[in-house]
Amino acid sequence: SAEEKLEGDEGQTMLNRLQEAVTKLRKRNDYSDSVSTLSLLIKRYAMVYSRAAAEVANVVQEDVNQNAETDRALHNFWIFIKSFGDTASWEKSEESLKQVFSHKENDPEFEDLMNDVGSSLQKLLTDPEFFTNAPQKFKELREKGKKVGTDSSLRDDIDALLAQVEITFQSVLNDKDIHNLLQTTLRIAHILSPAQAATNPDLLQDSFNVVIPLLISAIQYIPIPRVEVSTPEVDLLLENLIIEPGRTVNHTSFLPYRLKIETYNDLEFFKAKHRTAHKTTSLVTIKLDGLSVRAEEIGFWMRAHSGILRLADEGITSFALDDRGIDIHVDVEIGKEKLEQILTLKAVRVHVHKLDYTLRKSKFSWLAWLVKPLLRPVLRKVMERQLATALSDFFHAANREVLFARERLRATRISNPDDIVTFVKAVAARLTPEEDPDVYTRVGVAQPGKGVFKGVYAPGSVVKVWNEEGARAGERVEEFDAGGWRNEIFDNHVRNMS
Repeated sequence: SAEEKLEGDEGQTMLNRLQEAVTKLRKRNDYSDSVSTLSLLIKRYAMVYSRAAAEVANVVQEDVNQNAETDRALHNFWIFIKSFGDTASWEKSEESLKQVFSHKENDPEFEDLMNDVGSSLQKLLTDPEFFTNAPQKFKELREKGKKVGTDSSLRDDIDALLAQVEITFQSVLNDKDIHNLLQTTLRIAHILSPAQAATNPDLLQDSFNVVIPLLISAIQYIPIPRVEVSTPEVDLLLENLIIEPGRTVNHTSFLPYRLKIETYNDLEFFKAKHRTAHKTTSLVTIKLDGLSVRAEEIGFWMRAHSGILRLADEGITSFALDDRGIDIHVDVEIGKEKLEQILTLKAVRVHVHKLDYTLRKSKFSWLAWLVKPLLRPVLRKVMERQLATALSDFFHAANREVLFARERLRATRISNPDDIVTFVKAVAARLTPEEDPDVYTRVGVAQPGKGVFKGVYAPGSVVKVWNEEGARAGERVEEFDAGGWRNEIFDNHVRNMS
């Protein structure tokens, strides 16, 4: 064995070599300084460890006693903690903790042991004669280490504290309320992720059929206080824009009457000049039928910059796409392995079944009413064409983003980042398109305070009345106005309807 070999000639040879190595190293000043520093650190760390409990207790006592609010907060927190599990177990843990913090004296046995360890280490590394009696010295240190803390009250108190904390923790787990909470949490986790599957298919089915439709049905209003659009052709301001679901069959919501998704997969094999090849075609048809929206009492302000008349108008309008609403059908080809086209829009069909509008407080209200039978079909066709163009632009941009994301994913995999956060950031990084300098758009609440829309409000503007009445509120209170705090903002909708 290794012990028998070390006791023979081989052990004596190794001992002589160690003594020679230590003798040579002692001649170097930096070696002796390093050994002395290491021994001193061991001794000092031992004293810090031995006196840590008393110092922590003193610091905590000083900080807490100087702050009454902290005393009250800690007391309330302790009452809250004791409400979980067995109160008697918490009180015993508190007593054990106080007993540990009550130690003001040091642990001399531990400090003596670490001083001996530091001195022995220094002799081991600097005194060649130490190797002769090294086994006997190590045996003494082991025996002293076994006795350290055995008769020390600090060691006993710490052991008692840890045992009592374990008992208290078990009482918390056995608490009826905590037990019910843990069981309910585990039951919910089992429902979300069963043992034999990553996800619960029934839960996903219920989410698509019940939860998501209910969430969408719960949204009945989308308020947009102010919309500003400025182009070289026209400046348009819309206020009090509240989009609502149109009146339709069953119940009113932003959900379409029918959402249908059809998939078509075509696999073709053919003989090429040099080998047999195949081609896969995947088509997806998305059908949205009965999508209805409406908005009432929209204030608008418009200034046209093109044409001979240079049209300028303002007023209040409403529109409704009710009943059957709008039907949108989209045919998209998905090519995962194609180089340039992942999403290709094959066809888009938009049909507006019904469009109605009203125009008030405008210079052209009488003309809009007069030509309404002729104007509505034109507006429907223009809306269909604009929606088709917007969908085409959307799928073109989506194809570009998906294509670039695929290339970023490929490059990120090759670079092999160190963590998942860097991986996600690299894949999600994208070049933001430059804004069109001729187009200005803004969605907000108040007027911007600069530009063409500075100080401009549409008829019936809630923000305008709010600002005007708010500016006069102080004067009205000082003058003891009979109206009190109430102002005209609460009558704004009624005044617009009259």
